Amino acid sequence: MVDTAVVSPQQQHPRFLALQRASKTLTEFAAGDAAAMALLVDGGPLPPLEDYDAIFEEAFGRGGMRELRSEKRRRLVAVAGRDLAGEIHLDQVGRNLAQIADSCLRSTLLAVGAPPELCVIAMGKLGGNELNYSSDIDLMFLAPDDSDLAPFTAAATTLLRELGAMAPEGQAFRIDMNLRPEGRSGVLVRSLSAYLEYYKRWAETWEFQALIKARASAGDRALGELFVTQTRPFVFERAASSEGVHSIRRMKERVEEHALKTNRGSRATQHDVKLGPGGIRDVEFSIQLLQMVHGGSDPAVRCGNTLEAVAALVDGGYIAEDDGAGLSVDLRWLRNVEHHIQLWQERQLHVLPQDREGRARIARSMGFRDSPEASSVDRFDEAHRRVLVDVRGRFEKLFYRPMVESLGDAGTSRLPVDALKDRLRILGFRDVDRAARILSGMVSGTDRRAKLFRVLTPAMLRFLAPTPEPDRGLFSFLRLGEALEGRVDSLGTLRDNPPALAFLARVLGSGRFLGDVLTQVPEELAVIADPDGPGPPKDRERLVREAASSLGWRDPSARLDGLRRFKRRETLKVGVCDLAGTVEVDEVGRWLSRLAAACLEAALEDHGDLAVIGMGKLGGEELNYSSDLDVMFVHGGDTAAGEKAAEALLRAIGEVTPEGQAFRVDAALRPEGKSGPLSRSLDSYLEYYRRWAEPWEHQALIKARVVAGNHDLGRALIEQVRPLAFPRSFDAQALAQMRHLKARMEKERIPRGVDPRRHLKMGPGGLADIEFSVQLLQRLHGSEHEGLRARATLTALDAAVETGSIDSESARRLSEAYRFLMLLRNRLFFMTARPVDALPTKPEELEAAGIAMGFKNQPRQELEDGYLRVTRRARKVAQSLIYG
Repeated sequence: MVDTAVVSPQQQHPRFLALQRASKTLTEFAAGDAAAMALLVDGGPLPPLEDYDAIFEEAFGRGGMRELRSEKRRRLVAVAGRDLAGEIHLDQVGRNLAQIADSCLRSTLLAVGAPPELCVIAMGKLGGNELNYSSDIDLMFLAPDDSDLAPFTAAATTLLRELGAMAPEGQAFRIDMNLRPEGRSGVLVRSLSAYLEYYKRWAETWEFQALIKARASAGDRALGELFVTQTRPFVFERAASSEGVHSIRRMKERVEEHALKTNRGSRATQHDVKLGPGGIRDVEFSIQLLQMVHGGSDPAVRCGNTLEAVAALVDGGYIAEDDGAGLSVDLRWLRNVEHHIQLWQERQLHVLPQDREGRARIARSMGFRDSPEASSVDRFDEAHRRVLVDVRGRFEKLFYRPMVESLGDAGTSRLPVDALKDRLRILGFRDVDRAARILSGMVSGTDRRAKLFRVLTPAMLRFLAPTPEPDRGLFSFLRLGEALEGRVDSLGTLRDNPPALAFLARVLGSGRFLGDVLTQVPEELAVIADPDGPGPPKDRERLVREAASSLGWRDPSARLDGLRRFKRRETLKVGVCDLAGTVEVDEVGRWLSRLAAACLEAALEDHGDLAVIGMGKLGGEELNYSSDLDVMFVHGGDTAAGEKAAEALLRAIGEVTPEGQAFRVDAALRPEGKSGPLSRSLDSYLEYYRRWAEPWEHQALIKARVVAGNHDLGRALIEQVRPLAFPRSFDAQALAQMRHLKARMEKERIPRGVDPRRHLKMGPGGLADIEFSVQLLQRLHGSEHEGLRARATLTALDAAVETGSIDSESARRLSEAYRFLMLLRNRLFFMTARPVDALPTKPEELEAAGIAMGFKNQPRQELEDGYLRVTRRARKVAQSLIYG
């Protein structure tokens, strides 16, 4: 080190002091070389990069290679001093060091009398303009043709000797020629055609990966640029195959295995900032893999410099901004640490000192200081550990991202149309012409959305393939991207979340309904991307609050639109949970019923003298996605006011606005049906039900439940009519009327041309059979057993078993069929976005329905067999109960 007995003013300069803390050898050199000291402390900013050529030509003119080597070291001192004093950032360090190497190469070419057509290709960190203080420089030599390579080889050999030789003034550069074709076994100089032939016939994927950083460094610049241009297709088209992706991953694994073997499994591997877990290679391999995959369609990401490549990948939407920012910060840290490791004795090292004193030196040179809470070493170690953990996490996410494999395999944006159609056909798409047109529209263009679609679409195609409606799913995916407009970055959350993309494919591939809903409320994409899902079903009180808030802030003309958007958002959440299998079909019915009640309550607002009675599936909390809301209204005050409030509620819920319709509302179950008043008083209802109601109307009261408005008033009505629903005696005439009604329904309500056996509701063993069977048991025994007064079919069926009203095997068959049919109706609605009451007859529709129901081997046949099995069993039970 410097003699501390006599300290000159120059040695008190901040740059010198910073250099002294970080580099023993450069400090000694600067102290003994006046020119170096002047560049360190007396000079201003570093020279422009283009001035380095003249600087080194002048140095060679002064004293040949000896002076060139000395000048190189002086310039190293100048860069390091400003770097360590915090005057320049890492990017400038790498560029200056690379330019110094380029200028040394150019001066040496002149010095050795190289043919002017000889070109030096820079590879590795030199090629990327991100050289370290003690980096090797990776080179390849290029000649224009094979006519006479001898002078080119002689010049290249001399250059290697002159720049790589050990001399009293030091070695200019360690030079690595192993990246050339055939490595150490290969010839030193090749022609352009020989390089291209090698890359075409024999090169391995890692050699294409290395070409990402190739650039013309010295000599014939035009020839070098031609080399780069003509080797680009090998890098960004041939290498970006599925096998190429796997090859790069295997190479990375071998690098890690070699590092572990070299360090014999010691802690040195953990301290290796280049090759260890979370080190520089993790960043480089992640970024280079993504460059090779996306560079074929997006030239903007073909950067040789790693930090520039990270920024380009972020700009293109190929990695998330958070990952890009994190990796950039982490890489700067790691390279800074690597610089401090190497600077101490100008040695090519990558492993942190394992002794505490050595790490303390690095910690102090990087600005860490001791404090009462922790030493500089401990603070440095903790900061470094956080970086390693962060890099490794991002590396594992990006490097092993399934989307990368899909892109390597599919490359949809680069496939010819006929090949694309063949691939779509293999994946199971039916209308391949339309699907190909949609894909072309999605991935063409250079805007951010098109780039994101190019990233996501190959994996999306694979995820859509096993869904019921892959064609519809692909179309919905396009519409979703269009609906997001300026929020297209929301799709970027799926890029690094393959499970979320796979689940989005399930949602969109389920058919028209959920795709349409998501397109209308695209902000709810976050629900699908959330690994925790939309959360558990909400209770009624919370839904009412949220429904009311959807109205509260809007102007009067848009209030109804707010309610409709709320209904869509919540329906989407129900559907997402339904598809995910986190709720059973009966819980779906309860959730949808609570949602409907909340919308009714919010729309009713402050009409305190009106109660809304839910009937049918709304009353039984058994709604499906296509259900009407069966309601009745009872008012406690003025009849005209009650009618007006009921009419206003029907408009608020059922009216079609630009945002659609909240629910279809049916008030036909009220006394006298459509001929009767829309709302009645309590006394009017009681008189009607006691004097004029038909038995079927008493049966309908089984489901009656207060769903909105004045609950006290509604409960008063229900409590007084419940005895009519559950009579103390149920005579033969009443039973005959029920049977007659059931027979009429089967005859009249099955549309002409529909096979009764395929009708989900009215067919043999269908929903009506099951509901009539259970309601008959309720009418017969409900007065004696409170549990049988349940409004929900399955709950009442369980109670019937407990009371001995039905044997457990018969109840199991009815329950199995009911759940199967309810689920099938929901899945068919997902597919078509309209009520479907019959099992499809077209083979392709039946196939899709089978897939939607979870059948995998022969979905069409399995669905038909399953449907016929459960309905046949349910019919047998229903006949014994209804007809004896």
